[in-house]
Amino acid sequence: MAPKRAFWVISRQPKEIGKFGRRPVPAQFKTIKEASDYCRELNLCKGAYHPGYFVEERIDGKPVTPPAKSAEKPGEE
Repeated sequence: MAPKRAFWVISRQPKEIGKFGRRPVPAQFKTIKEASDYCRELNLCKGAYHPGYFVEERIDGKPVTPPAKSAEKPGEE
């Protein structure tokens, strides 16, 4: 079976679950473009002290983490 990919718009505020106006958070989308547009709309409407929203990719319900970047490569100055 092929893994199921989904893009979620999530709040940077811990444990925020609910509706921002008429827009639910967290929200699931099938494409990154839809999720990015929704995230942009929420960030434009958020309050002054709200930390904002971001898009997270999940495969089979597990968050995808980018590969860790090393600070320096050995042998380089």
